[in-house]
Amino acid sequence: MRRLPKVRSLSLRTRVALAAATAAAAVVAVFTILTSVVLANNDAAQLDRRLDSIVEASMYPDQLSDPRQGVLTTGRMESTGQVVFQRGLQLPPLQPGTADVVVNGVDYRVRTVPVEQQGGVLISIGIRADSILLSRARIPFYVAVGLVTVLIAAGMGWLLSGPAIRPLRRLTEHTRRLGKGTEEMPEVHGVREAEELSEAMTGMLSRLAAAQQATQNSLQAAQDFAANAAHELRTPLTAMRADLDTLRIHDLPADERAEVVLDLSRAQRRVEAIITALGQLASGELAQVEDREVIDVTDLLDRVARENMRPGGSVEVVVEADDNLGTIWGWPGGLRLAVDNMVRNAVNHGPATRIMLSGRRIDGSITITVDDNGRGLPADEHNNVLGRFARGSTAAPGGSGLGLALVAQQATLHGGSIVLSDSPLGGLRATLTVSATDEPQWDSDDQY
Repeated sequence: MRRLPKVRSLSLRTRVALAAATAAAAVVAVFTILTSVVLANNDAAQLDRRLDSIVEASMYPDQLSDPRQGVLTTGRMESTGQVVFQRGLQLPPLQPGTADVVVNGVDYRVRTVPVEQQGGVLISIGIRADSILLSRARIPFYVAVGLVTVLIAAGMGWLLSGPAIRPLRRLTEHTRRLGKGTEEMPEVHGVREAEELSEAMTGMLSRLAAAQQATQNSLQAAQDFAANAAHELRTPLTAMRADLDTLRIHDLPADERAEVVLDLSRAQRRVEAIITALGQLASGELAQVEDREVIDVTDLLDRVARENMRPGGSVEVVVEADDNLGTIWGWPGGLRLAVDNMVRNAVNHGPATRIMLSGRRIDGSITITVDDNGRGLPADEHNNVLGRFARGSTAAPGGSGLGLALVAQQATLHGGSIVLSDSPLGGLRATLTVSATDEPQWDSDDQY
């Protein structure tokens, strides 16, 4: 099936010219109509006034005798109608008063007055009707002037619209070049509509770029999750399969069977910990700025302490927070996870019995410090254990190696950092610093 060619609309420049011509035509038409009405209403009165002035100016015979002035004068006997004198063409017999007549194909306005002389004479004085501004003879001239005015207005609209639409042309060219070496919409100036359209397109491109980046982040997070899960779960799953084969094939004594089951339980907990930590990392990578909320830091520290200090347990968690700690903008779940991981790291890998959880506000940041009295960590491992799947030499078996990596991720998201050092309590000190400003400190393009 043959496709019909696309019919393009009129250009803006042509539309402006047509609009200017239409406006000019409307103005001319309205002006002509109003002028015609006004002049038409005054025609008869104007002619009558001129007749009156000519009659009254009879003492100026040059005006009454000169046919070039458009004045005809005819005198007739009132009783017989016989012409006794005339100047110019002869007017027909008329009764006293005012009348419109045609003489030799020309319209005349005639005033007839009686004069008491020679037995009574009727003098008729007529002037050309086209001597006024508005007349049928001049209508073609007025129409021609109106048409010329409309054409001039259209031409001026065409010429003046060129510079006016130039910003729109530039905007069109910039739009056509998008995706061909440039991804930015430069600013356009000169016409407010073009500036507003440019701003709207820039906003649209920004939203599209953000959506594209979010999609890429989601895809990357899914790929990382799959790759990390496949890599890290291979060892515990292989161990679990070997233990299951041992239980299925061999009839083990009770004590050996219990040991294999314990190994299975440890492997299962490690698999669960890895999957949970990978999911938490993926959630952090997909965090959006618009999802931030107000976080009461003091309340957060109290909640973490209560959850990690069970009644009758051997772990004591003490909270020391400044009175001016206040609130920050952030991701409540992520920040709570980071603080909880620091505390659990001290409990599980310390193993610590006393933990000091403190919060300080310094200038535009908040520092959360976790001190413990556990066995600590060698200084040369302080930076290494912040990476993914990195475990310290003093770590307890069964962990995922992602706890401190999650803390580091949340520190980056909240515009801060995580530093490990020796604690005054004898164990490890973890210092988490986050931004306390109201403005977001994290760019959606950044990833941990």
